[in-house]
Amino acid sequence: MITAKQRQQLILADQTGDTVWINAVVEQMLATNPTVTPVEVETAFRDGAARSYLIVGPDKTLRVITGDPPTMLEALAEAGMTVEQNLRALADRR
Repeated sequence: MITAKQRQQLILADQTGDTVWINAVVEQMLATNPTVTPVEVETAFRDGAARSYLIVGPDKTLRVITGDPPTMLEALAEAGMTVEQNLRALADRR
């Protein structure tokens, strides 16, 4: 389960606008906190009005996309998924 401090870390990373940094924060959080799930990270981004999105790529890896909703939808289309399918894929990932 994601903590308030972890949510804050994600939102602070998002505020940098640096996709590489945001991705590093997400990867580190998932690697060192086995109770945190990718869908919780995405939910924290949404709850915090973040401009970052966590997407499961075509090769089943996690990608951070930064931008507005049309940018996220374009990335999902490239991955061949809908928003709902992405959320299910995030929930299935560990």
